[in-house]
Amino acid sequence: MSEQLWTERAPEYPLECDHCHYPIPGEPEETDEGRYCSVACREAAATDSSMTDPHAYKRIATGVEPVDSLVPNGIPADSFLLLLGDEGTRRAELGTELAWRALERGEPAIVVSFANPPTATLERFYQNGWNVLPALENDRLRVIDCYTHRLDDRSEFLDRRNEWTAFVGEAAEDAIVEVRDPTDRRELTNSLYGALDDLEMTETGLVTLDSLDELESLLQDRQMHELINDIRATICKARFVPVVAAASTANEDEHPEAEYVFDGIVDLRLTDQFAPDARLKQLAVRKLIGAQILPQWVAYDYEPTRGLFAFGPNGDARQRYDLGNGSQQSNQPQ
Repeated sequence: MSEQLWTERAPEYPLECDHCHYPIPGEPEETDEGRYCSVACREAAATDSSMTDPHAYKRIATGVEPVDSLVPNGIPADSFLLLLGDEGTRRAELGTELAWRALERGEPAIVVSFANPPTATLERFYQNGWNVLPALENDRLRVIDCYTHRLDDRSEFLDRRNEWTAFVGEAAEDAIVEVRDPTDRRELTNSLYGALDDLEMTETGLVTLDSLDELESLLQDRQMHELINDIRATICKARFVPVVAAASTANEDEHPEAEYVFDGIVDLRLTDQFAPDARLKQLAVRKLIGAQILPQWVAYDYEPTRGLFAFGPNGDARQRYDLGNGSQQSNQPQ
């Protein structure tokens, strides 16, 4: 996908630098070993240093159909994305699916959980039919637990778990990183950075923050703003690891900084535009720095195992619903 993008954008640059792998816009710096775009690349290559082909990691397809349909050339891997949605738009499932698709690609994933205890966070995967036990055993999944500190009696909570929840908790024990005081920004970020180091997450994987609304209840506005900037700089920009955070539209007007703090904003909404008794879910990419996006709303729905799927922008929703009576048609292709 990304190689095609470069071909489309820079056909006038037929040569590619043998070190950074980007097109050479002028006369190349040539040696017996190769051709380079600059003296810096030529000298770096002479020291036997190697650089991963940037086309391999600087854009990713998320694997989530309605998102990828609007970003045809992929999402820049150094992006901090905000999933901003109404209640009922399944933004929580979207965050979970983005993490699962990363695991499916063989990449690691970190889920920072503010809204649920770790076992409930993992249960979100199982509710969708996605078995994360192999990822836990293979050390490809971490849960940063920013919820358990709220419990008055943790022992009582553990004692009251059912058999399945106890099993999942024991299986995930080594993959759970407990943050004793999430209001301590330093402790929170150190726990996150430690997990990134343990999973060797540079130029691979994905981080999700399940609820900025819950984070806001822990931190003051300025602290939250600084935390987001820290994460964006040290994870997205320095490591080329995308971060995805979910938030409710209820507080959108109180936080206009979302327009510039985040690299991308994905809007999710409910609409009865087509019929008053059929509330459709729609998704659009409001902005995404460094990427081509299609400026339209896409209607989508959700099924366990399948996840979120698109069924056409705007008026094409009639292919999915019988809007005469509001009933939902079969999910199977016709």
